[in-house]
Amino acid sequence: GQMGSRLVGFVSNRDVDFLEDRTRKLSEVMTTDLVVGQEWCTLSEANLILRQSKKGKLPIVNDNYELISLCSRNDLKKNRDFPLASKEPTSKQLLCGAAISTRPHDRERLKALVQQGVDCIVIDSSQGDSIFQLEFVNEIKREYGDDIQVIGGNVVTSSQCLHLIKAGVDGLRIGMGVGSICTTQEVCAVGRAQATAVYHTAKTARIHGVPIIADGGISSSGQITKALSLGASTCMMGSMLAGCEESPGEYYFQDGIRLKKYRGMGSVEAMEKGSSKRYFADSKDTVKVAQGV
Repeated sequence: GQMGSRLVGFVSNRDVDFLEDRTRKLSEVMTTDLVVGQEWCTLSEANLILRQSKKGKLPIVNDNYELISLCSRNDLKKNRDFPLASKEPTSKQLLCGAAISTRPHDRERLKALVQQGVDCIVIDSSQGDSIFQLEFVNEIKREYGDDIQVIGGNVVTSSQCLHLIKAGVDGLRIGMGVGSICTTQEVCAVGRAQATAVYHTAKTARIHGVPIIADGGISSSGQITKALSLGASTCMMGSMLAGCEESPGEYYFQDGIRLKKYRGMGSVEAMEKGSSKRYFADSKDTVKVAQGV
């Protein structure tokens, strides 16, 4: 079935966990005696029905018994355990952001992301103070206004911040060449010490009410405190979260220790998957040199 179709039953793992005959029809194993919520009920009322019924899922149906939504007991537990999670005020769904570049084909990606309900667009560029990004930010704001928030960057100076703020960004990423596997400062001689960059950009951004993200250079919890003390609103981290269960990547064992693969966009593996354009190495004749190793 799919959203909007008539609800005739419910199938969960409990119905098929010990089912040996996998050729049986779903109609023979699904639960048909369902507890449902009506379309007009509020989120609080739906949660109350879930608690009282002691069910794991609560389908929400309209007058024609067509499925329009689904509430989960796990949502209740997560709301209790993580009350400070970033959520959309009306739907209570977790906020979702997506990163795109400034290339022409990313205009189509932007439209597709907006259609799917993205809340925030992060423009991914190692040097954000470019005519490409400034024009793209202007374009997004003209078309979508405040419905889509835009985070620009990366920048490290007050003048770079001002250019993007005037273009209409809602937030800024601060950092250039300070990541644990980034060699921008060594290879390109471009960048700035992260503490200095955060301090000076925060002073400028605060005047205009724009929050900043300290992006990169965080290798311990103490450095998070330093970044926040210097004016950052939040921190963006890679290596500290790369080994978490929720992070993408495959596990492997080395010297008896379980590790997870962690790759940068400048690695050969990432370049072969499509990041080579970012480093001007997308030609077939170009030798791809790993960066940040």
